[in-house]
Amino acid sequence: MTKKVIVITGASSGIGLATAEWLAAKGHIVYGIARSKVVAKGVNAIQANVTDYEQLKLAYKEIFDIEGKIDVLINNAGMGIAGSVEATSLEDAHYLFNVNLMGVFYSVKAALPYMHKTAHPKIINLGSVAGRFSIPFQAFYSSSKAAVESLSDALDIELRPFGFQVCTVLPGDIKTGFTQNRRKNKDESSRYKRRVIRSLKVMENDEQNGIDVAFAGKVIGKLVLRRRMPLHKVIGFKYQVFLWLNKWLPSRFVHWIIDKLYGFSNLKAQRGDDSYAIKQ
Repeated sequence: MTKKVIVITGASSGIGLATAEWLAAKGHIVYGIARSKVVAKGVNAIQANVTDYEQLKLAYKEIFDIEGKIDVLINNAGMGIAGSVEATSLEDAHYLFNVNLMGVFYSVKAALPYMHKTAHPKIINLGSVAGRFSIPFQAFYSSSKAAVESLSDALDIELRPFGFQVCTVLPGDIKTGFTQNRRKNKDESSRYKRRVIRSLKVMENDEQNGIDVAFAGKVIGKLVLRRRMPLHKVIGFKYQVFLWLNKWLPSRFVHWIIDKLYGFSNLKAQRGDDSYAIKQ
């Protein structure tokens, strides 16, 4: 077996950590990049923030200087915001896009000069099923993941002549610490109060009863080892069915279903004080 040099961002927990552990157990050289130190058997830890391009440039140079190549880049780092668009702070919205979208761009831009020197390099970017189905009260997360998929599709065409493969992984609900780490609007409008609380309850229940994170890590790990990756890979059979149905069902009907699941438009707005704090 030829050992691959694999770099994974957001590798300190969740899907990133599970993927790093699976690939390291297969004997590959894995580097985990995260703001906090990655602690996992066989995984080389580098502390860097994906929102800091200069830190990433230094990280990828260090890896290349040690290993002489970078075969695979997995951009996994991400975060979420819960709450209405109207009440989301400008700072939170900017920060989310800095992590979820610009973090992917910075990582790719910093790694590409080294990956061009590798035969048959691969880039895997973590999107989400929520990028195909815009979820109310999770609008910025959905928007950022839709943007990641568009960026990945463009990258695949741009880099194909150089032997690259680019894949967007679209997980459904995965049981990770993402649920606890999701930011919530601090000053949510009372117009949305009951609906946000109901929607969050559904989302958190789905996530905590979702697909095991080790399974998700194995799916991504197997993509790395495949000779040819698909352009898009959905994790979870029921989500594959959902996306297939989305191609054929009328858009308004799909929105009606999502509204029933997460929007709760039948709940009347609560009158009174125009702000409240969702428990952090």
